[in-house]
Amino acid sequence: MGCPYTWEKGQGTTKWIEERLDKVLVTQGWHDIVREASVLNILTRNSDHSALFLGILNLRERRGGGKRGFRFEMAWLHDEGCRDVVEKTWDQERHRGLQDCIELCGSSLKRWGGGRFHKFGEHAMNLRKEQLRLRGCIDKASLAEF
Repeated sequence: MGCPYTWEKGQGTTKWIEERLDKVLVTQGWHDIVREASVLNILTRNSDHSALFLGILNLRERRGGGKRGFRFEMAWLHDEGCRDVVEKTWDQERHRGLQDCIELCGSSLKRWGGGRFHKFGEHAMNLRKEQLRLRGCIDKASLAEF
């Protein structure tokens, strides 16, 4: 799943090359046992190779009506309020133990930052989609937009 190419050179130039170099190999016996397996191509920023992720669960079925777990948003680090929420929660709940503190801290951050950076994340996601649309286009207008 994802981009079909796993290696690139000259990104954003007229000499941009993309190839499918990296692959995942499994035996038929393993595939018969783990039928829900899938490979996700994860584009990376720091390498000219993608990261390949071999997942063994059927994520399409698992995404049903379940409650979304806590996810820390890196954008929160640019807001002093994040540190305040963590310190306040940690100080108040320190007596409950490490695991409870982490869980409560996550809940507090989720309440604090829930809608705060939603538009930022949405904007970043839309920009990423645009980048994916422009991959491999080497005309001047597309390169400038990329």
